[in-house]
Amino acid sequence: MRIVLDMDTGVDDAVAMVLAMNSPEFEVEAITTVAGNAPVVQCTRNSLLITELLRPGDPPPVAHGACEPLVQPLIIAPEVHGHDGLGGLLDSLPTPHHAADTRPAVELIAAIPHDGPDDVSLVASGPLTNLAIALRTDPTAMAAYRRIVIMGGAFDVPGNTGPVAEFNFYVDPDAASEVLNSGLDITIIPLDVTMSTALTRDALESLVRSGGRTDTQALAKPGRNLAAILYRALDYYMSFQEDESGLNGGFMHDALAVSAALFPSIITTRPASVEVVTSGPARGRSLVRPAVNGRTVNIAVGLDESMFHEILEERVLQPVWG
Repeated sequence: MRIVLDMDTGVDDAVAMVLAMNSPEFEVEAITTVAGNAPVVQCTRNSLLITELLRPGDPPPVAHGACEPLVQPLIIAPEVHGHDGLGGLLDSLPTPHHAADTRPAVELIAAIPHDGPDDVSLVASGPLTNLAIALRTDPTAMAAYRRIVIMGGAFDVPGNTGPVAEFNFYVDPDAASEVLNSGLDITIIPLDVTMSTALTRDALESLVRSGGRTDTQALAKPGRNLAAILYRALDYYMSFQEDESGLNGGFMHDALAVSAALFPSIITTRPASVEVVTSGPARGRSLVRPAVNGRTVNIAVGLDESMFHEILEERVLQPVWG
């Protein structure tokens, strides 16, 4: 399966990227970046760095995307992901050797060749700004994607950006509204399922120790390899979650979206039409509405938690720290 990843590359996006690139069923065709967890220039650098560390000789192309939402001023999440998206590691991270693709993200999304109707999928784990612009500029190219899996929304649970909104939809509600009402084959992975399970700090450190590292704190020092970088980024991310909610771990929102693209049976879904509130106190809220012109999306409502944790262990934890 060929796949394009559209990301605001923060900590859980980085985990999702590792998962995708360590999955033999996937060929990651391209990664496009969008402003969200961090400014887009940082998201691009993070993507270039991680892809190089995973595939030094032949990383997939990384294209720089939208630097701000369609209408709203940009809001980022340094308290969750650090000012640079990877836990504030910028000063100690190596400089990527590869440059970003010369094409803007929207052009690269449209330029991916499709050999057949079920050939390429797209996973969007950040605000949907790039996808909305691509729909405006080349709807035929967007319609050629097998399906689009989106991490976003909160339906029957509280939001994580204010009481009712999920972060991606809050950052660019106008883009979310356009994309979800486009009629494309879309599956939404909302907070309803992503916050039903988490990667615990105990599980992470247990695996690190089982891989022969007796002093897990050594990984918390500046390092230039993927294991050290991800460990430090996850430490920052999990510390925020613990301060915020008491959770001794971190929600792997974006890794679940990639997993659902890889193994659709990991989730159960319901079809619905979705409205996204674009302004006011409920900005970013996602609401189920009666279908308009028969246009629906599939909303994930259930999750095989044990299967998801097996995927995380086999494709992220073991390859990086095992």
